Amino acid sequence: MSNGYLLVTRYEALYERALNNHRYDDNPLGEQIYGIPFRANLALPEKRYKGIDREPLKALTSGEAKLFTEAGIVAEASAATNLLAEIENRTHRDDGWLSFWEDITEVWRCLGGEQSNYEVIWAKEFNDSASVPKDCELLGHDAAYFVTDHFSCICDALFFPRWHGTDPGGVLFRKYYDSLNGAGLFDTSESALDYLRYYLSFDWTERDESFTSIEVYAAKVPNV
Repeated sequence: MSNGYLLVTRYEALYERALNNHRYDDNPLGEQIYGIPFRANLALPEKRYKGIDREPLKALTSGEAKLFTEAGIVAEASAATNLLAEIENRTHRDDGWLSFWEDITEVWRCLGGEQSNYEVIWAKEFNDSASVPKDCELLGHDAAYFVTDHFSCICDALFFPRWHGTDPGGVLFRKYYDSLNGAGLFDTSESALDYLRYYLSFDWTERDESFTSIEVYAAKVPNV
């Protein structure tokens, strides 16, 4: 199923986290490259990535967290991650995607004080025939794959490089970065697919047969 709800980290939290962990302090140009966090810029960039590659909440049971920690990988489960795991198992979904508004609402409520760090989106592959739920507002079109860590060619090259990164000179993707909307996404699927073809023309970028254009919508946050 290539549509569903997802709990993602708010852009502002991602940006602050990136600055605090000094991940991008070795900026080779000494100036902001695309929308990549830059310590000398006191204001947030005008374009703020709001696609699917925003460290979504992951399902994790208390038992799994204990096993990870005993193996030397510190992990901590919560009421929200436990519930997400239970729902995924019951509905046969994975990677944090949920089919039903009632389920995402329950997970949201379990976040408690962590709600300020998350928001709800709904997304689908551009050729998926599913109807957009009510009270959802289109943010734009991501160039990504729907599952398997939600890797986005937009996010990794233009906003939060975690894997392959971008060109050190900040010039190869300038035309595409300039054409992004305020949510750091493309306004049409055609534009996202065009960027995707260009991105894949380089031999150092991510490779996956599942890359496509994904429509991303902001979903109204549930009432607590």
